[in-house]
Amino acid sequence: MTTIPNKLHATLALALALPLAGAASAVFFNDVKIPMRDGVNLAGDLYLPTNRAEKIGCFMSFSPYKATGGEKPYCPERAEEWGVATLAVDCRGCCHSEGVFEPWEGRLVDDADDLLKWIAAQPWSNGRVVTVGGSYPGNTQLACLKSGNPALVACAPSVITVNPHSILYAPGGVLIPEFFQKWHSGLSSSESWEELTRHPDRNDPYWASRCGLRNLSSAKGRALYQAGWFDMLGVETFESFALMPEGSFLRVGPWSHGVNTFDRPEIDYSKVEGTSVTEDMEIEFLRSALEGRASETAKLPGRIQIFVMGANVWRYENEWPLKRTVYRKLCFDEGLSLAFDAPRGAAGEDSFAYDPENPVPTKGGRVIHAGGQYSQAEIEARKDVLSYTTKTLDGDLEVTGVVRASIVAKSSARVADVAVKLVDVYPDGTPYNVLDSICRGEFAAETATKLDFRVDITSYVFKKGHKVRVEIAGSNFPHYDKAKEAATTRLVRGESHLVLPTIPGAVE
Repeated sequence: MTTIPNKLHATLALALALPLAGAASAVFFNDVKIPMRDGVNLAGDLYLPTNRAEKIGCFMSFSPYKATGGEKPYCPERAEEWGVATLAVDCRGCCHSEGVFEPWEGRLVDDADDLLKWIAAQPWSNGRVVTVGGSYPGNTQLACLKSGNPALVACAPSVITVNPHSILYAPGGVLIPEFFQKWHSGLSSSESWEELTRHPDRNDPYWASRCGLRNLSSAKGRALYQAGWFDMLGVETFESFALMPEGSFLRVGPWSHGVNTFDRPEIDYSKVEGTSVTEDMEIEFLRSALEGRASETAKLPGRIQIFVMGANVWRYENEWPLKRTVYRKLCFDEGLSLAFDAPRGAAGEDSFAYDPENPVPTKGGRVIHAGGQYSQAEIEARKDVLSYTTKTLDGDLEVTGVVRASIVAKSSARVADVAVKLVDVYPDGTPYNVLDSICRGEFAAETATKLDFRVDITSYVFKKGHKVRVEIAGSNFPHYDKAKEAATTRLVRGESHLVLPTIPGAVE
């Protein structure tokens, strides 16, 4: 392998003077300077394989996590097997790239576009690029899609969504600081994080470029998109997939923050056969795009593959939401039960207190490193948590889709939170969380306020002999930021309910 020293980076045409197909020498360019439109140079490590043709495609990673500077090339085995270039690039302000890193900023789309243009213009390039990566490297791939640049023929983003506001804020502007504060401040600055916290409203101009779709509608590169039901960054997975180009494919597993990632909660899906997947689909998806042919995913029974938890099976679907969905109301009544399809529950009010010095603790859910399903028995034993439970189910109940809440409440505080959690009560009485969210509302004394909000998405079967439970509280900390004021909040029982997207028939 030939390593090209830094002083020769200005003329990558040198690579074409070296032997081509069947040659004994590969070429590794370390710390290549790639110019952006504003004069900043990004750093990249480029590898050209021994078995390359005169013009080849490119397999790329674009990341803030020290992509460059290693002694070895990025994915040389993939380059040699596929006969393509591999390129690892640092985001601006990261590792060897110039500039300042600002998470989620809209300028990333410009950088992605400039990077794709640079690759397409190289003398070794055939103008076809594929990308890989999860979490923030998945965000850089979405930026490549948003650029609309035709050089991107396929990408494989995972555990990320197109709307960073939904990742960082829950309904009503409740900040989600756990993990993100340390991550953001560490890669950027504490001042940058503090600025983000001053913009809770999605309609604030601060989010216009960060959440803008730019040229996504004109993008042609298909996406293999993967996510987890317990991934902290995956709340708007399906909304994101709906925006992706024709030929894209979605797979959602019982994972946390990463494909095949399990945080080993009390309901441990890593022990269930078939929950882990191989890289075969991703490899075929990307390689076929580089070679200009259709992907095998086009032959599958659906363009969406979901893992149905509880039933513990994979299933193909062709639309979202599912057309066969039956939306059922769970109305709270004073008997601590939920009546399906009832127009409203029994009248009355149930109160719960909130103390910012003693918030209801987070246990499981969409939490990095400690996500998934855990017993909520200790949570429910608190005096500041309400719970409403159905009778024992006489058959399986599948919930697949978006669970929504309509909560009517009064509060002693001007600003107060209502945290909602959907729970599966096992036959032995152990309650395990399924999904949760929180909503911040503004209240006037003795006046009922209605909070309509999305709780979360799932595909979950409450089995025969189990019960469905809803927990209501004033906090879920540290996953969600705390309200400042202590409060006593009264739930108006007859007006409040959840809406479950239930799927009729047996699970297949």
